[in-house]
Amino acid sequence: MITVRLPATLQVGPADTLTFDAPIGTVAELIDHLDARIPGFREQLDDSVFNFAVNDEMLLFGARDRRLADGDRVEIIPTISGG
Repeated sequence: MITVRLPATLQVGPADTLTFDAPIGTVAELIDHLDARIPGFREQLDDSVFNFAVNDEMLLFGARDRRLADGDRVEIIPTISGG
């Protein structure tokens, strides 16, 4: 099972956590599953304002290629910038 925690800006309803029991090999495949469950989800991610973390490891480069395994926890985190 893969657990995904969504930021408030991507939530659809009161739940901020989704689970997937299907085998999911990469973050890119996870995005496909999220888009199937939440139509239009992928388009929201194309803003380049979100990062991914897997098991508390922030993925700054090549996030979509990151392999996933049963039991992984994925967080989608809004990018914060300032000056």
